[in-house]
Amino acid sequence: MQISRRTVLGMAAAPLLAKAAPKLTPKDKIMVPKGMWPAMLTPFKQDRSVDWNALDALTDWYLENGADGMFPCCASSEVWTLSEEERLKVTAHVVKRAGKAPVVSAGLPGREVKTIVPYVKRLMETGAHAAVFMTNQMAEKAEPDSVWRDRVEAVLEATGDVPFGAYEVPSPYKRLLTPEMMRWAAQTGRFVFLKDTSCDVEAIAAKCAAIEGSPFRLFNAHVPILVEAIERHADGFCGIAGNAYPNIVAYATHHALEPGKAQKAQEFLTRNEKRLGMAYPLTAKILARMDGVPIEPVCRKKSKPLNAEQMRILNDVHREAEALLS
Repeated sequence: MQISRRTVLGMAAAPLLAKAAPKLTPKDKIMVPKGMWPAMLTPFKQDRSVDWNALDALTDWYLENGADGMFPCCASSEVWTLSEEERLKVTAHVVKRAGKAPVVSAGLPGREVKTIVPYVKRLMETGAHAAVFMTNQMAEKAEPDSVWRDRVEAVLEATGDVPFGAYEVPSPYKRLLTPEMMRWAAQTGRFVFLKDTSCDVEAIAAKCAAIEGSPFRLFNAHVPILVEAIERHADGFCGIAGNAYPNIVAYATHHALEPGKAQKAQEFLTRNEKRLGMAYPLTAKILARMDGVPIEPVCRKKSKPLNAEQMRILNDVHREAEALLS
């Protein structure tokens, strides 16, 4: 009888990691809510330490403006500039502040079972709803999907009933999940969240069809197709615009299936996406600050200060955003 590579990995890891695997009861196996999930910023002080008070205020701001769940420790969070301890502490802080709103978190270290599983155990102890794989982290660009699946399945086998998510992070390369891989992930019963960066409504529709009826939910990240993606059965939105004007993103997300109601919001979001991206995430921090969040325009990610013309553009965007839903 042949034994698959992923089974061998799981068998090898199980004796060492069985005690580390947190267990969930059936009542904990719930679907995450549909809607708007901010890919959260991380506030820093002038000395580039994490600003915990600003993180509280930022979390409140997202919730007050219609967020349905939180996604810290992602690319927008400058996750790889955060130490492992900072990632865990940021997640715990957001969980506590967010109250009943669920939190999923990325930043899993490496791709080996022996490094991921202890981190996942500690992550779940923060109260997070799911641990999120960055898809390009689990395999090299040239490696096939079968290798990615084997590595992920070894982690699943070593982590009890922990729920997971996936994030098609664009850098250092973008690894998109195919409908076939989505179907496999759904069939495991362990996946509840995907941040999709395909930027393609047809691809999104195919993925949604592949996971229909499962707890696996897909959140589109490409704002120009926000409404259309939801019309094609995406479960919501998780992208950079939610860090600049979450009220407009939430409005468009929550009203996407009401004919014509989200049209002006969609037009605004599409028109300003490139402006927001010109020095992101610094631009998002500045726009959040303009909206009253006590967040410093400071990033650990290397970025130049905005020039006068760029600041003029952001002021115009902020004024338009204020007027749109007033």
